[in-house]
Amino acid sequence: MEKKKWMVKVARGLRRVGGVFRKQYPVAICCIIKDENQYLQEWMAFHMAIGVSHFFLYDNDSKVPIAQTVQELGYSSFATITVLPGAQQQVPAYAHCLHYFGHKAKWIAFIDTDEFIVPKTTDNLPEFLMQYIKFGGLGVNWLVFGSSGFLKRPSGLQLYNFVKCSDDRFEPNRHIKSIVQPRYVKAAYQPHYFHYKKNKFCVNENGLPIADFQSDVSTKKIQINHYYCRSLEEYRQKIERGRSDVDEPRLMDAFHAHDRDANVTSDRTIIDLWNRLNVTVEI
Repeated sequence: MEKKKWMVKVARGLRRVGGVFRKQYPVAICCIIKDENQYLQEWMAFHMAIGVSHFFLYDNDSKVPIAQTVQELGYSSFATITVLPGAQQQVPAYAHCLHYFGHKAKWIAFIDTDEFIVPKTTDNLPEFLMQYIKFGGLGVNWLVFGSSGFLKRPSGLQLYNFVKCSDDRFEPNRHIKSIVQPRYVKAAYQPHYFHYKKNKFCVNENGLPIADFQSDVSTKKIQINHYYCRSLEEYRQKIERGRSDVDEPRLMDAFHAHDRDANVTSDRTIIDLWNRLNVTVEI
């Protein structure tokens, strides 16, 4: 019975267009979330504006159910929500997404709620990804943002509040996050990187192969704004939530280490993009 149920879901993941089966979602996002409900509206609205058509969200013991927040935002039709309790569930969530929902999307980006995908050569992410269609995945470098001097969480959009960031020399910016074609993925290896099927691999924005979770920084065409620090108050809340990837606590030392080098310059690319797309949310 269980097998038949999942077979029905697979069948519904494809649409026939002109006699050819097409993926239901050109680009989707997979994300595991714990108690970050207050950031969902801005994060989902932005990514929908650049062309993301669905979100596979994993609720990892949130006090207020993610499904409740998504429903209140009016975004339920854009999200599939799976409850996944327990520690260190990020990679299991990614594996589950690939196995049960991978057939529904041509591309799936595996990111967190403090990460925003920022295409620079076009405002449309599905269009941008077309140039990487022959590869298994695209690895996108971080651009780590600092606190911009905020001690308390400021009102309004975080994209407008946190504009101070690191430069290309900042070592954590070598980290990538992956946007993959599920049909070419063999397994979720770790939060940043995936194993691919034979003759398929991950590349950076220039088409150069990436063999692990890091790559030389290249963000001329696309970047991931990583709001790692936010305000000091918000980072303390981040510590309380714990980590979904490894069995290690976050420490305040990490905030200060990142914040010291993540306020040296400014980047307003995402603000310009937000304004061009005329995204409106009520925060």
